[in-house]
Amino acid sequence: MLDHRIFNERPECQERMLRFLEKLGYEYVSRSEAELKRGKLANVLFTDEIIKFMRGQHYTYMGFERPFSDESIYRAIKELDVSLLQGLALASREIYNLLTLGISVEEKIVVDKNEPVKKSFDLKYIDFEHPEKNIWQVTDEFSVERANGQYARPDIVILCNGIPLVVVECKKSSIDILEGVLQNVRNMQPDYIPQLFKYAQLVMAVKPEKVLYGTAGTPAEYFVEWREDSDSIEWQQELCRKCSPDGQITEQDRICVSLLEQKRLLDIVQYFVLYDNNIKKVCRHQQYFAVNKTMDRINGKDKAESQGGVIWHTQGSGKSLTMVMLVKKIQIDKAAENPRFIVITDRKNLDKQIKDNFANTAMEPVRAATGKGLKTLLKDKSNVVITTLINKFESVCRYRYLDPDSEKFYILIDEAHRSEYGSMFNYMRDVLPKATLIAFTGTPLIASRKKNTYQKFGAPIHNYTMDESISDGITVPLVYEGRKIVLTPPSDNIDVYFDSLTDGLPVNMKEELSNKFSRFESIAKAKSRLNVMAFDICDHFVGYCIPKKLKAIVVCSSRVAAVQVYNIMKKNEIMGVRPKVVITFGSKSDEDGDVSIPDADFALINEYRNTVVKPLFGINDDKYYDTVCSQFKDPENDDVNILIVKDMLLTGFDAPVAGVLYVDKSMKEHNLLQAIARVNRVFDGKDFGLIIDYRGIFTKLNKAIDLYADAESGMRNFDESDLKGMVYGTEDEKLKLRTAYAELRDMFAEYDKNTPASVWQSSLKDEAKRKEFYEKLRRFAQLLNLAVSNRALYIEIGYEGIEKYKQEYLFFRKLKDKVMSRNDDSVEFSKYEKGIKNLIDTFVNSSEVLEIVKPVSIGDKKSMTELLNSMDSNEARADAIKTRIESSLKQVRYDDPLKFEEFSVKIKKTIEEYDLSRDADKYFQQMEILAEDFRQGISRSEYPSSIAADGDSKAFYGSIVVTLRNKGINVTNDIEEILATYAVKIKEVIVRNTKRDWKYNQMVHKDIHRALDDVLFDMFDSIGIVIDRSNVDLLDLVTDEILKVAVARF
Repeated sequence: MLDHRIFNERPECQERMLRFLEKLGYEYVSRSEAELKRGKLANVLFTDEIIKFMRGQHYTYMGFERPFSDESIYRAIKELDVSLLQGLALASREIYNLLTLGISVEEKIVVDKNEPVKKSFDLKYIDFEHPEKNIWQVTDEFSVERANGQYARPDIVILCNGIPLVVVECKKSSIDILEGVLQNVRNMQPDYIPQLFKYAQLVMAVKPEKVLYGTAGTPAEYFVEWREDSDSIEWQQELCRKCSPDGQITEQDRICVSLLEQKRLLDIVQYFVLYDNNIKKVCRHQQYFAVNKTMDRINGKDKAESQGGVIWHTQGSGKSLTMVMLVKKIQIDKAAENPRFIVITDRKNLDKQIKDNFANTAMEPVRAATGKGLKTLLKDKSNVVITTLINKFESVCRYRYLDPDSEKFYILIDEAHRSEYGSMFNYMRDVLPKATLIAFTGTPLIASRKKNTYQKFGAPIHNYTMDESISDGITVPLVYEGRKIVLTPPSDNIDVYFDSLTDGLPVNMKEELSNKFSRFESIAKAKSRLNVMAFDICDHFVGYCIPKKLKAIVVCSSRVAAVQVYNIMKKNEIMGVRPKVVITFGSKSDEDGDVSIPDADFALINEYRNTVVKPLFGINDDKYYDTVCSQFKDPENDDVNILIVKDMLLTGFDAPVAGVLYVDKSMKEHNLLQAIARVNRVFDGKDFGLIIDYRGIFTKLNKAIDLYADAESGMRNFDESDLKGMVYGTEDEKLKLRTAYAELRDMFAEYDKNTPASVWQSSLKDEAKRKEFYEKLRRFAQLLNLAVSNRALYIEIGYEGIEKYKQEYLFFRKLKDKVMSRNDDSVEFSKYEKGIKNLIDTFVNSSEVLEIVKPVSIGDKKSMTELLNSMDSNEARADAIKTRIESSLKQVRYDDPLKFEEFSVKIKKTIEEYDLSRDADKYFQQMEILAEDFRQGISRSEYPSSIAADGDSKAFYGSIVVTLRNKGINVTNDIEEILATYAVKIKEVIVRNTKRDWKYNQMVHKDIHRALDDVLFDMFDSIGIVIDRSNVDLLDLVTDEILKVAVARF
């Protein structure tokens, strides 16, 4: 007989992983054995294993090896249990330093008959050099006691020398992997089990087809997938074949090897975990392989001609932290050589940013602001990490300084594609002729210059393209829309500019925009191209960005144009547009060179500086830049939501909240690629970054493949393979929208316009199918949102096509509303609804069906009646009542346990009867009676008169009665009176012990448990039940329910 249980979570995922890990070299420890090793469930360490590992270590004194004393070992174990009062992040950091660096302990050494000599030696928690010398164990169902006396139970925990390094949540194939991620994130919280996660270096959510990982403190949205590098695929496959329990290889198996093979795991823990501004981070796969391939290059393992080379990791993929990880690994592996590092950029703002990145990870960098300062820092060997600009080497070279230890230097060069490095490269080489050069770039190299770049820095080391980054979910796709406004000839007739902006749009859309434009009186009266552009940006920003809580960057062709656009936009702050300008203020020379701007233009720039900058920041422009950029980066800060720039911030500026780049400046090649990448960072509600082009930076970009041959932008100078996935055009998005619609419609392939509404709704009774429907509708909504806000895409799809999609969306949206109401579902759709409502309302009078479903309580009879009247079948009405009674019952579970139990049983019985009879009218009638009984508080369950007016005692009494009945114990009238007496005593125990913050105080919990044991043993004796080893679980069940009530009520 076939066994359906193989598809359950435990055999399909959890047991497979355990068996796999055993074959990989882990010792399996059963749950019961693990609990014995821990002593009590609040503890998470296997202390005996730590002692065993440490007793195997020795220190050397006067030529003799000696074991560490037990006193030193016990002190090391005590130090490892860092207090969580400072929070998980700081506690985890202290523990990480102990795990990777060890602890210095003082030993008393007796030599002959002299007084003991005190010497300090390093004692290790983990042997990173010899993975096989560690004790590797895996256990499951790892119950950990919470501060409130309840428990959380991760599925799998992996321990090294008794220390839990990895925590895993397992899910079966049919469950969304995100549920495992969210369980982990919940369990990290202060009121759950942070005492386990403070030791965890990897945190994983696993199902057979997919694995996501992070570390302690990683938010759910930053859990990522691992992808093995091509060079190590065979290693991965070989171990999978060796360890597979059944000869088959799943994705779960592959990632078990990639992350949990002992040598790989220790490599990740030692070198690839860091704290960025006290936020714990673990490497992504491209960072891991780039660093290790660089180490192979440095150590000559890849047989390249030089020790240096080029790393191309697309922008937004964590290139700066890759640098930090590389420095960390070189420092540890080459410690005997006392390596030093210089991190070089060619932009002042990038130099500051790089310095801050290293400082945030406790690297203690120093910044050389001048050539003389660089020379001083180079001479002082205590300066391990120096950041500077490339041009500072020219001054050092003029001083004829040649560093005598240049072979100890590793030079990390950021944005190495820039032409500026050509003229300054030789100066740097003259000062540090033997240094190892590692070049980083966030954009691909121009094909004709690749050879020269590789000759200068070394052969390529590792690439990570835009296409790979999007596939991994590390960046979002970029979508291009051309809205070119004619530049010449200049005209006093503003219609010339407006017509060029709306060229190709249907007449009704042109009229709508024209009417909107005319309402901007202060803009429309001005006769300039910039006014038309500023109007269009404001209109798009208000309709697209504000509903999604996104921000935007406007790129202007000159500094004065940036100020002019600001002045126009300021008049529209009432619409929620809050711009600021970020340009260089002090010089008449433009940023691009020595071109002096006209006096009138410079006066306009100075007017902005005098009215906006100086009143708050004086002449400290840097402070102004820092403040404005910080306000812009903060999603919760509404003071600045648009930045207007010319050149500044187009390189290295990282603001995930930026969703749109409005471009009115000619850019080419690397400058263009870097600029558009400002909007490719991942952010909640941001499905893609938009580039809206008013200048015509691309000749034509209808689909991604057009990019490779574009002459205007200089993209044809790159290798085609390097640009894959860089930017998508209207034809690409048209195809995605068509596909998303087809996938949504295929869920209901057998239904058409003649199918009754009740059938459509009933087809989504299954929760898993509803989730699939919500997700596919979300995808369709996001692409339709783009289509109705992107004029080029609107034209590409056509008026009739857009109308069809809108009507179909409205149908499925209304179906979603009905299904959500019927099943009392809560689905986060607002980030799409607000935007799509704004945009569709422009073209369709449909706002009445685009209202977000509001929750209706069973207790609100009027609203409930209105909701039921809006439904088209008695089955739907009955379902709506059922789901709301269930929702309300959850809220009263610990106030009135008897009522909770009674109505839960009645609902279950009613559903069973309906499943047999399929009589929807009777089903609805019974649910209406239940609803009215619930509202009126009608219940057959009564409480003894002695506690009838005591809500707390009633709650404790009810929880005990329900537990006893569920265990098959007959609760007679006499027993009820006895239980009521003891419920009062239980309340007294709880009141006596529940002080401020008691829920998180383990000492208080122990006191409560002890006091409850005494009361409950007496209670069971009084009702004739003897608690012994055979039924001690009954005592535990009652205690758990009492504590749940206490937590809910006190």
